[in-house]
Amino acid sequence: MKKVISTALLSFIILASACTEESKTISTDETSNTPTKGQPKVQYDSPIIVNKTDIILYPLRLNADDNHDSYKREANVNHWNLIFYDIISGKSELLTKEKININSFNIGHSENVPNNQTTLSDQFIYYNITDSDYDGDKKLTAKDPNKLYLSKLDGKSFTRISPNNYNLNSWKIDDKHDLILMDLIKDSNGDKEFNDKDEVEYFIYNLKTRTFKAVFDQKFKDEIKNLAKKVL
Repeated sequence: MKKVISTALLSFIILASACTEESKTISTDETSNTPTKGQPKVQYDSPIIVNKTDIILYPLRLNADDNHDSYKREANVNHWNLIFYDIISGKSELLTKEKININSFNIGHSENVPNNQTTLSDQFIYYNITDSDYDGDKKLTAKDPNKLYLSKLDGKSFTRISPNNYNLNSWKIDDKHDLILMDLIKDSNGDKEFNDKDEVEYFIYNLKTRTFKAVFDQKFKDEIKNLAKKVL
C-alpha cells in the first residue's frame, strides 16, 4: 500500500514540475513578442558628380515616415549627412559624425565669371546647416538658427564660418575679392526666435585668409541710428 502511495506521489510531483516548465516557456514567448522601438530608414539620394575631381557625392536622408523622438530631427529635413566616395581609392567618408540638418548645399560658385574661368570660390562646397537646439525643444527644427559651413570639394576641412547665436539670412560671393558676404540675424531681444523684431548684422568672410569680421563697427552703427532719428 505504501508503495502505491509513493508511486502516486512521485507521479504528481513530475506532473506539477512539467506544468511549471510549460508555464515558464509560455511566459518567455510572450516577452519576445513585445514591440521594439522603430529604427530610422536611411535613404540614399542619386549620386552627384563633383566636377574636376574624382569625388562622387551621395546625400543621405531619413525616411519621411520615421519621425521618432529618438531621432531628434524633423522628418522633412533635407539631408542629415553626405557620403564622399573617391573613385580612385574606392574609399567612402562621411562629411561629419555630428548631429546636423543640412538644409541645402552648393558645390562651387554657381555664378561663375565669364569664359568658365576658375575662381577660388569654386574650390569649396557651401552648406546651410542647423547644428544646435537654440530654442531648447530638444530637436533640430526650422526654428533653430541656420549657419553657413564650407568644406573642400572632397569634404575635408568641414568648418562653420558664421557665428553661433546668429541666423543666416542670406549670403553671396564676391569673386573679385574672394569674399563671402553674409546677412545674419541676431536674437536681439533674447526671445529665442529670429524674426523682423531682431537686428540684421553684416559680416565678411575672406576665403583666401580664412578670416571673419563685421562690416560695420558699433560706433558707426550708433552714428547711423542717431542720423536716422534726425531724418524722421
